[in-house]
Amino acid sequence: MIVISLVTFAPVFVQAHEVNDSTEDSSYNIKINNINEKYYSGNVSRKNKNLLNAAVQQQVKQPNLLYSNNSCSTINQIKQVAKDNYLNRNTSFSIHYTGNFSDLKGILNEVLDYIDESDDYLANSIVSSEVRYHGYNQDVDIDFTVEYLLTYDQENWVNQKVNSILQNIIRDSMTQDQKEKAIHDYIVANTAYDETLVKHSAYDALHDGTTVCQGYALLAYKMLNEAGIPAKIVVGMVDGSSVENHAWNLVNLNGKWYQLDCTWDDPVPDVQGRVRYDYYNLTDNRLAKDHAWDRSKYPVANTSYDLSITNVPVKSVVLDKHQITLKVGETTSLTANVLPANASDNSIIWKFDAQGLISFDGISIKGLKPGKVYINAVSNDGAFKDTCIVTVVNDTEVDFNNSRQWQEKTGIDTNKSWKLKFTKTVASSTANKNNIYVLDELYNKVDVDISFDVTKDTLVVKPAQSYKSGKVYYLVVTTNVTSDSGQKISKPIIMKFTIK
Repeated sequence: MIVISLVTFAPVFVQAHEVNDSTEDSSYNIKINNINEKYYSGNVSRKNKNLLNAAVQQQVKQPNLLYSNNSCSTINQIKQVAKDNYLNRNTSFSIHYTGNFSDLKGILNEVLDYIDESDDYLANSIVSSEVRYHGYNQDVDIDFTVEYLLTYDQENWVNQKVNSILQNIIRDSMTQDQKEKAIHDYIVANTAYDETLVKHSAYDALHDGTTVCQGYALLAYKMLNEAGIPAKIVVGMVDGSSVENHAWNLVNLNGKWYQLDCTWDDPVPDVQGRVRYDYYNLTDNRLAKDHAWDRSKYPVANTSYDLSITNVPVKSVVLDKHQITLKVGETTSLTANVLPANASDNSIIWKFDAQGLISFDGISIKGLKPGKVYINAVSNDGAFKDTCIVTVVNDTEVDFNNSRQWQEKTGIDTNKSWKLKFTKTVASSTANKNNIYVLDELYNKVDVDISFDVTKDTLVVKPAQSYKSGKVYYLVVTTNVTSDSGQKISKPIIMKFTIK
């Protein structure tokens, strides 16, 4: 039986830049024990199953080592099964290998290299991996014990949080350049460098608001890729270090690669909300002035970047509604759009004095009591605005949406009397203020006098006091008005009129 142990420790990075008396160690070690480098060949007619089973039992008794009974016959199958377990953050799993191999060391390195090279985020989220082989040719168990920066639940939380943030800061109308800037600005403005050098993950950045360069790079990588922007994590040296002690990103925009260091755009001491662009989309040569890395491992970044292309000025603010009438208790929506759609700053400032008449959360308006409110949607720079007039009215017996709307009248005198001529004589008992009335713009009843004209088929509606200049009123005739023979009108009649 052959027993082989491979232990790898993934590098953990912190930024030494602008941190006094702070250093950081990183290491990557491979230990191969008990390997006979000679090549053996021959025929075996039987296997010592008891010896193999004893070895398996001994391994099972070790803490945190669980068997998943994954069976693989090729190296590629091992790679995929191992990666799936890594992605699910399984700390212990086993693979049963039934294929032929002669270079155990090569297989171990090939599988772990595949894990590292297939996913930058995963590779930089692994703290350590220990892989053990035991068995015979075509009958070998491979045991993995892995330590990660985060648990599976923490990674799920990060994914959900990233999706939520992107929904708030990314718009479909944005260019790739604008999306990258929005992500960079969010990370720099909402994260502080961890000067205790103990927080290394995207979870730390999002949950606690602080992390070292590894967390900055991991979060930027995840957010950029989720937004559809190809990115990589670069591991290198800064501050004259001879060992890898820093991590940052490479970003691909329109087929060109750029160097992006969110950590060094957020130097210590932290200033809340401060965003800098000193290390934003640099070329390799520009970044190499204070960063070093193995360039053979990464794409070339040799294109100068013009940050101004992300700055698209606001031209206008447009509301989807400019007049809203709500009954008390009713709700409706109000939406503001900044134009052009890809303007760099699409934020809106809502300005209004509710006076207890409405509630408004930037999306939904609810009428609370009768009155009029002017809601202004203003661009963040204050240069553009649009206005909606919200009128809250009392509830009425008449459904305005299920009535006959007579043509609106404008320029009406303040003492206007309306004559209503019916096709039949009107029953005197129904010709009253309950059945025929005038409402003001808040649907409050206005005092009027109701009388017959010369004949009983014509009614006169006259204001008890003058109407107010410039105001809107509604003349209402309900279905309770009947003829002498008991006939009713089919629908309420409403006529809007405006006083000059």
